[in-house]
Amino acid sequence: MIQLEGLSKKDVQICKLLWNCDTMEAVDAMVAAMPPAYKQRAQVMRELMIAAELDNLEDVHEDLTQYLQRIAGL
Repeated sequence: MIQLEGLSKKDVQICKLLWNCDTMEAVDAMVAAMPPAYKQRAQVMRELMIAAELDNLEDVHEDLTQYLQRIAGL
């Protein structure tokens, strides 16, 4: 699960809409369909969500690497 802090209520609403999409194509379509007042912010939220998820994956990779190194050292 990702966590973004310091978001406005509008940002949170946008993130919820994007998070409920099943694919990146659906996310892109959702952003494209948004009115101009929301579209730019939705693009920013999409990029923040992607960055946060990549950071989570990096943490998991580091944890798994350390775990496998401990197993190999036994």
